[in-house]
Amino acid sequence: MSLSTFLNPSVVHLLEIFCWMLGAFLIGLFFGQIKEYRKKNKKSHNSDKRYVDLNIKDDLSKIRATKTFERGGKKMVKTIPIDTYDRGLNFNRIGFASIENKDNLQKIKGIGSSIEKKLNAIGIFTFEQISNFNSRDIAKITELIKFFAGRIERDDWVGQAFKLINESKN
Repeated sequence: MSLSTFLNPSVVHLLEIFCWMLGAFLIGLFFGQIKEYRKKNKKSHNSDKRYVDLNIKDDLSKIRATKTFERGGKKMVKTIPIDTYDRGLNFNRIGFASIENKDNLQKIKGIGSSIEKKLNAIGIFTFEQISNFNSRDIAKITELIKFFAGRIERDDWVGQAFKLINESKN
């Protein structure tokens, strides 16, 4: 009886297809395991040899960093933003300046590094410009740099700027 099952061409054909597929699966599984094993145990010393064989030696006297404009590289002229004229700052009266002739505004009491950056961003770089401020300019600058109202007058930036200008002339 069992022989009659194998003699049926359709059952034999299905069994043969099953055996071929099982064999293909097992072969794929075997080679996949070998490939995975090789990946895990791959040594990186082959890639290190490439760099060792190059024998690169740096001559430190020839290596130079790219200079930025603060460190004496290319001159960068800072222009005054156009929208500051629209906001009410009169640079014809205050005076024009660029980053090239910039003073250390932090010498004025009440100006820290962040306030100095904000003043530079709106075109104020020198003590002379600050000494030319009037009440309208002070109000606009307070608004532009988002500073405490009345603080510029209390710290007397204009008076301090005059003193620093006179000290530098003497």
